[in-house]
Amino acid sequence: PSVGRWLVAAVAGHVVAGAAATVLRGVRGVSGGLARGGAAINATTASANAGAARAVGNANATAAAGAWANASASAHAGAAANSSQPRGPRVYFLFLGVDKISNLDVWQAFFAQASPDQYRALVHCKLPSCIQQVQGSALKAVATVPSWYCTDLVSPMQQLVRAALEDNSGYPHPADKFAYISDSTLPAKPFAYIYGTLAARRGSDFCVFPSNEWADVPSGNGGTEVAAKHHQWLILERAHAEKTWQLWSQGHFHHFMSHFRMNTQPYSWNNNSYADNRNYGCLDEFWHMIALYGTLHANDMVSDTTVPLSMFTGGPLHISPWIGWQGECDTFVVWAKYLHIAGNNPFSRFYSTLDQMSIPHDGNSFRPGWWDTITTHGLRAIRQSSFLFIRKFVDKPKLYDGYDFLSAFQQLVLSY
Repeated sequence: PSVGRWLVAAVAGHVVAGAAATVLRGVRGVSGGLARGGAAINATTASANAGAARAVGNANATAAAGAWANASASAHAGAAANSSQPRGPRVYFLFLGVDKISNLDVWQAFFAQASPDQYRALVHCKLPSCIQQVQGSALKAVATVPSWYCTDLVSPMQQLVRAALEDNSGYPHPADKFAYISDSTLPAKPFAYIYGTLAARRGSDFCVFPSNEWADVPSGNGGTEVAAKHHQWLILERAHAEKTWQLWSQGHFHHFMSHFRMNTQPYSWNNNSYADNRNYGCLDEFWHMIALYGTLHANDMVSDTTVPLSMFTGGPLHISPWIGWQGECDTFVVWAKYLHIAGNNPFSRFYSTLDQMSIPHDGNSFRPGWWDTITTHGLRAIRQSSFLFIRKFVDKPKLYDGYDFLSAFQQLVLSY
């Protein structure tokens, strides 16, 4: 009799589980459609600065927020259905591409080192040629949304986050990381090193520019409203990634460019000074910190003010006329104006280790420097640096003292 009862219970359990799985698949299908619709709505309204356009954006925000909530609930429900055991942290590599991902073969070698459960690699492609290039690779293309250089690259960034948050293979882990990668970036370490570093680190990584680059406007309550400028290539903790998707879907601070009167005055190399109400930069260089921490307020822009920020790696943040790089800079890039600035400067430290033939082109005020040639000494310097990623590299750069860039990169950077 006990065996009979066990069989009946087992059959009943399979029936219930099958019904539950069918319901969950339906929920995920519906919520996925809602999330794609919400993303398209927000992409259309993201660059609107006029009052009427903001009104339309606010009207659509409620629907988008509902889509986010449904998608999030579906993802967590799917995770519970697909795994009975919590998984370890996962790193979501979120690529932003235009027509291609440069040196895709290097990234293929990098991901070949990884356990499939430790990562996901997603790419937002602006052009069809990029989508075609990554087919069959470790990178999975997400649906393309409209974007505009400088005024709105946050929409494709949030499209990547939305797709990552819908990943339902295993319970979400609070230490999951969401790392933004450009199409000209390369890994500076083997996969195991990058994964181990990010999985063990709690918080989000923002590489904050020297304070000359920050935006400021007079505050309605007196004092100054400040927005810290940071690199676009940030890394978010799961809770922060979820929050940014929710707030972007609700239309939060889509009007940043007009509010801070960005790029409205002529710019020259030497005339961008601290706290001068003359502001330059792009939405993707400010929005994420504002979303997570709000704008900053300072009554005294001369003194050094300390601002503690929750889960801000490398904190606290300092508001000061003399402050250099702050936060956690995971990706090396050459901004010539600030390459040798005083203070904690990991960029200058790495740059000083390069031999002459490995020094990248300087770039200018609006575009960072880049590599088209490097030596084996330069590749070793990349591996020994403090950075996890490095940019910008042209596709298939020249190895000055060798014949095969890919083989040398695998041997000198991706190997232990």
